[in-house]
Amino acid sequence: MAAVAAFRGPGCCAHPEATGIREEKETLRGTIEIDSARMSDAAAISAILLTNRADRDLFQESASGISRHVTDFIVARNEAGDIVGCAGVHRGPSALAQLYSVAVAPPWQGVGVGGKLVSAATRAAILSGVERLWGATVKPDYFTRYGFRPISAWELPSSVLLRQLRRTLRQPPGRIVLALTGKYTFMDRDLGRLPKMDH
Repeated sequence: MAAVAAFRGPGCCAHPEATGIREEKETLRGTIEIDSARMSDAAAISAILLTNRADRDLFQESASGISRHVTDFIVARNEAGDIVGCAGVHRGPSALAQLYSVAVAPPWQGVGVGGKLVSAATRAAILSGVERLWGATVKPDYFTRYGFRPISAWELPSSVLLRQLRRTLRQPPGRIVLALTGKYTFMDRDLGRLPKMDH
């Protein structure tokens, strides 16, 4: 089933009853459902990020922090309804949005859940009128597979960079140093050019 979504306010993925972002995908571990996050999912999203705390690419965020922008998130649920992955898309100025917090629970890594989340988040952005999707990562090769290309951080509007700096300063000291010393690759994707994304 194809995803249908629209941005609501500053977030990405409004509740599924309002936008219809819901799709089922087969993985090597069974069927997952990609769905818009609900307020009740904030703790599970935070837990997914925490289980991946060794991944220096992922910023950590508390459940209360996530609840303030839960409409940014889509989640992957397994057949039991448990959240096994998440991705956030934050709408910025004009037709620009940030892809962030793409994370998968360790038992579900390596079976395609992350790719399905990136593809669904990208489709949601396209359907909402976003023309350019960006992110900051220490894994540029992974995101290159989905049409992202390296850019200079200075190509982004100052308001976007300021938001990213605020997010960075809320992280543990080791992540702050990593982010501020240029270890992240900024990447973007022009959503007007769409390679096949059904991974």
